[in-house]
Amino acid sequence: MNATPENNQQTGDRIYELIASQFSWAPLAVLYQFLKSLDTQEYMPMLTALIEKANLNDKANKQVKAWEQERINPSRTRVIVKLINHTDLDFEIGGHSLQLNADEQHATQILPWDIQAWKFDLAYSRRLGSRSKDMFKHSMVFGDEEFGFRFDFGLRVNTSFGVISPTLTPVRTHTLTSIGTNPIQCTTRITRTASEEPYGFTVELTLS
Repeated sequence: MNATPENNQQTGDRIYELIASQFSWAPLAVLYQFLKSLDTQEYMPMLTALIEKANLNDKANKQVKAWEQERINPSRTRVIVKLINHTDLDFEIGGHSLQLNADEQHATQILPWDIQAWKFDLAYSRRLGSRSKDMFKHSMVFGDEEFGFRFDFGLRVNTSFGVISPTLTPVRTHTLTSIGTNPIQCTTRITRTASEEPYGFTVELTLS
């Protein structure tokens, strides 16, 4: 039985979707259109942009991995942030509650289609036998009244006292909120956590 043009189209579409699903650094719709146009020169700018995006993603991933593997002061919680901007918008930092030192890397501007990684080493202080405590709560605001977003993150250590020793439970908070008059789709997820004090973690932010 010969395949109909409609069946061939459906099979091709499934192949495009399968290939595109393997890439997390670009929107599936963009990759789908690129794959369909490989036999033309029309989408060469798209190919160039995707290659640049892939390079940015590789660079950010290497930086995140290096920071995760570094040994740090046990009185500091390392928070690593990877941001992926899937929009053609640029954002300048409008304000933050952090007290940054020279060793910490953070954003000053986010460019269109940008991928960046930042690290923060935040004070962690818990005395033996102390009760539940908020170690830190911070916020960062980017953009303007039209297009903007806010990133809030923090760490709380809950303590429950048993017969032999207390049980510590870290609670990591991370929210990404669109705050401009024109909404931006914002998602956030934790990609790595440390199981022991000072409970560092890595969070990934995505704008689309």
